[in-house]
Amino acid sequence: MLEWRRESTSVDDTVPLVILGSGGTLLGWSLLELVGLFAVGSPVASEPRYLIGYVTHVPASLGLVWGGKWLRESDLRPKYYRSITTYCAVGGIGFLVFNVGLMSFFPSESIWLTINWMRWALSLGLIVGLYIGIAQARTIFHTLAAERQSIRAEHLERQRDLVDDMNSILRHEVLNATQTILGTVELLQDESKPIDPEDERLERVRRQGEELTHVIRDVRSLLHTMQDDRELKPVNLTEVLRSEVRKVRDRHPTVDIDVTVPEAITVQGDELLGRVFGNLLANAVEHNDPEDVRIRVAGTVRDGSAVVRIEDDGDGIPERRLDMLFERPQHGDHGLGLYIVSKLLDSYGGSVDVVTTGDEGTTIEVTLPLAHRTETQPNTFDDDPNDEHTTEIASMDDTARAERTDRPDTDS
Repeated sequence: MLEWRRESTSVDDTVPLVILGSGGTLLGWSLLELVGLFAVGSPVASEPRYLIGYVTHVPASLGLVWGGKWLRESDLRPKYYRSITTYCAVGGIGFLVFNVGLMSFFPSESIWLTINWMRWALSLGLIVGLYIGIAQARTIFHTLAAERQSIRAEHLERQRDLVDDMNSILRHEVLNATQTILGTVELLQDESKPIDPEDERLERVRRQGEELTHVIRDVRSLLHTMQDDRELKPVNLTEVLRSEVRKVRDRHPTVDIDVTVPEAITVQGDELLGRVFGNLLANAVEHNDPEDVRIRVAGTVRDGSAVVRIEDDGDGIPERRLDMLFERPQHGDHGLGLYIVSKLLDSYGGSVDVVTTGDEGTTIEVTLPLAHRTETQPNTFDDDPNDEHTTEIASMDDTARAERTDRPDTDS
């Protein structure tokens, strides 16, 4: 490996050395030629055309020497050397060919004047091409560096947000639950009489243990959205919605849920997609009376995205909570559910919005990008709730179907 890296480095060093050497060669050639012409007493060396060509070519040759040295010491990566070399060669050869064409219209009476003209054209073309190549390479290099810096800054900001999230969770949810459990256990240990299995304090420990379990799952979801190597894959949104509805129905058998979803809508997601709809459905149930609330879940495909609406006929969301509904809670009881919905949807390239809310209920709309479309994926669907192909009523009669399609979800 070390030998390969040394070989690669020596090849990378070749381009700056060639540029530096070409400038030195042109400069040395012109100097020897001038000395030789003066030595033999040639009148060409004192002609204005020769001297003008000589004086203008020397700075160009020195520029090539300086450019090769700068390129070798610069922070430009060797991958840019090829384009710089191409610009340099095209500039030198192109300008030389152009001036050779001019020579046919303006012939010179001396071979030395012709050689001086060609040397001038070559050096000037090389230096112009070199600086154009370097300028373009530096522009690309600094643009990419700025993009990388922006990505790093965005990543650091997300990391800071995650640290804030973890700090809030540890301070409020985990610490409070742990103190409650420890305090209750100490009280139970001080009891001299046998503990009654129906003791309310045991139920308190159980509730706090379940709360800690929910917190750990929420933390896992938040950490999952921060993974750099996370890969999204096509997920059957129809199956996810029906699965989450069944879970809500199992926990709250009295809730009336109507599901209208086309078959086989496929979106970009992962195994945590169910948390989005599980949390939204749970929020609709827990903030209303499960005995009276009616929930409708409707899905469609619109403008290249899957759109899911979750409607309930509850009392609506208080206006003071709307602006911060999907933000991280700063204090109070554990309430990360909707915040996790927002973070997960952001990671999927989707969004969540409150369409309407009030005394007649709340409508929340979720938008997700479709996966690669297949022949079985519909473009539209009929919203008619009586269509037996697109409607599933959340009732206990479809237990057999639940056993066939439901998958255990350890994250919801």
